[in-house]
Parts: sequence; structure tokens; C-alpha cells
Amino acid sequence: MEEAMYPNVTTSDGEPMNAMNDYVIKMSKEKLPPAKAFWSLTLYDKANGFFIPNERKKYSVGENAGYKLNEDGGIEIYVAAEKSIGIPEENWLPLNRRDEEIDLILRVYVPDLERMKNWIAPKAEKLKN
Repeated sequence: MEEAMYPNVTTSDGEPMNAMNDYVIKMSKEKLPPAKAFWSLTLYDKANGFFIPNERKKYSVGENAGYKLNEDGGIEIYVAAEKSIGIPEENWLPLNRRDEEIDLILRVYVPDLERMKNWIAPKAEKLKN
């Protein structure tokens, strides 16, 4: 039995993620990570592998860190310097606006191996700042 899997979250345009940009990760109910235990999405500074400091001390979104599903059971997670109106606090990962690469690590704990065969990790879409 696999204890955890760490699928890559990359950008939809193939470019490295940078803290000068804001991003959204969208998953429909059917595309949520197939975890038998829980899943989490964590934001890191790519250069040193540490959390990106923020006043809220919020570094992850997921079943263990808190999140708010949409009415249809899906989720939108925002990685942004500022929280826009209408975005749930739980689904916002704050970043510091700097020219540095960032990394999103998805962890799927006790993955459903059968479902993982056909599951595709979500992409981060760059938002217009």
C-alpha cells in the first residue's frame, strides 16, 4: 500500500511559476485528488524549499489545512498576493510579490491506486494581475 503520492502541479502554459504572477488551480468534484486519507496543496519558495512567509501563516489548502468546496463539489484554490472579493479565505494561499520561482506540491495520502491510474493532476492557470 502506498502511503503517499506527490503528483506535480505545473502551469497550464508550461512556464515556471513565479511570485510576480497570481494563479488559480481548479478541480471539479470528479477531479479532486483520489485520497483515501486526505490531500493537501502546499506553496513553497522554489530556491530554498521553505514556506513563503505570510501574516496569516497559511501555507496549505486541503482536507487537513481547511478548504471550501464550490456548490458543485469542486474547488478553486488561489495563489495570489492579495485575496480578491468572493474568494474563500480557506482557498487562498498568500504569496509575496517578488521575482522568484515558486512551487506547488500536491500530497495525496493513502491514494486510491486504482483511481490514480487515470487521474491527472490539476494545472495552475496564470491570472491577469
